[in-house]
Amino acid sequence: MLNPGAYAREGLRQILTIDLGTAHVRIWSPALGRVVEEPTVVAWGPPGSRRAVGRAAVELADRTGAPLVWPLRHGVVDQFAACVHLLRVLTVAHAGFGAPHTPVLVGVPATATLRQQQRLTAAVRRATGGRVSTVEEPLAAALACRVGLDTEDLVVVDIGQGRTEVVRITDGTVTAAARTDGSNDVDQVPAIAAAVRRLGEHTHRPGPRRLLVTGGGAATIGVAARLAALTSRAVTMPADVRLATIQGLALLAQTRPPHPDRPGQPVA
Repeated sequence: MLNPGAYAREGLRQILTIDLGTAHVRIWSPALGRVVEEPTVVAWGPPGSRRAVGRAAVELADRTGAPLVWPLRHGVVDQFAACVHLLRVLTVAHAGFGAPHTPVLVGVPATATLRQQQRLTAAVRRATGGRVSTVEEPLAAALACRVGLDTEDLVVVDIGQGRTEVVRITDGTVTAAARTDGSNDVDQVPAIAAAVRRLGEHTHRPGPRRLLVTGGGAATIGVAARLAALTSRAVTMPADVRLATIQGLALLAQTRPPHPDRPGQPVA
């Protein structure tokens, strides 16, 4: 079971945490002390052309028409070289990161295949030179929300850009996961609710039946209330659905984890 500080080392301030999403990448380190958020995009022209990443890439494309590449697709690495370039530029520019063998903690989709996880790990290692560890993104988000990881019947819904995951967490570990996106681009809620019911139907754990809803799509008006009605679970959302994963990764990386004033909010 993961607990706050599980990846921390006393006196080490160079540990880096990364939430690498399809639409945005978020970076945090103890030395940085804040979350850096940039679009997951690279202005990726031919060799010798000017290149840029994140917001600077979007601005360059607007000014010059430079082609844009989005290195991730459905939450996993699609363009390896562009992903490495993006992470290398951002980690050096914002976190001052460049020391070899320094720990890096990165979130991965719970439903990613082993090959997809290895490809993401390889991209992060190539970009940073660090020792890379991975944590499932829904588990990191749940840790940030301080819900009962070891006492509750807990299912997490992570609604991302192009990838939605439904995950059951038991005793602080992911014990079942399903991907629900793609069947209905207009309204995913019924499919998500059906997956929640399937993952929870064989659970007989005492205590509250909780559904944690996170990810950028969780901010859509009405999603949480509809899921509560369709699953008969008490729904909780992070104070900021976009930052829950990187906050959970940060908790794992700190020797003295912060105590946010609003770790999670029940939904009426």
